[in-house]
Amino acid sequence: MTFKYNFFQYVWIFIAACYIGYGVETLWCLIKNGFIESRKALVLGHLSIAYGMGAVLLTLILVNFEHSQLWKVFLISFLSGTVVEYICSWGQETFFHTVAWDYSHLPLNINGRVCLLYSLFWGFLGIGWVKLIIPLFSSVFDKVNIPFENIIIYGFITFLIFDAFLSATAGIRMNQRAEGIEPRNRYEEFLDTHYDDETMHKIYANSVPAGKN
Repeated sequence: MTFKYNFFQYVWIFIAACYIGYGVETLWCLIKNGFIESRKALVLGHLSIAYGMGAVLLTLILVNFEHSQLWKVFLISFLSGTVVEYICSWGQETFFHTVAWDYSHLPLNINGRVCLLYSLFWGFLGIGWVKLIIPLFSSVFDKVNIPFENIIIYGFITFLIFDAFLSATAGIRMNQRAEGIEPRNRYEEFLDTHYDDETMHKIYANSVPAGKN
């Protein structure tokens, strides 16, 4: 059997992975550090975008390899996960001047953005994705019919775009404040009032300024 998904189903995969990722990160922080700390990616809601993107990417790539040999699935996941993780790390540092993870202390890392250990994790995750997760998604989608699905999905996409814009501009404004740049319009004044440095540090508690990690 070959699994195929439509656009709405990929959005549901994205949503599910975002919230599961947020839950896992929060639980891991509690276990590791003994306290609950924000692990969300955007200023509104509790989405962990990296997990959502990773889930969609893995599904898009691996949905056509459910009958392939395990070593091939492992290699594809190993490479694709590593590339995406590197791009995400580079993008965060380049555009937001912050770093959420640093693998410099681990062996066989590339610029601290990726390392062999986590690349191996991506490979094994891909095998589990093909054998367990993709069939699970397919079973759920076959059995569940969501009323007004198009309204829900397009409403979520609209919210996500707004949240991403607000988060990006709040991050840019935080960097401008660090450089001593005064607000130039009412929107920047709004950001300074509602998303000041203290608020942003609480939201992105796991991120540090680039060069200080």
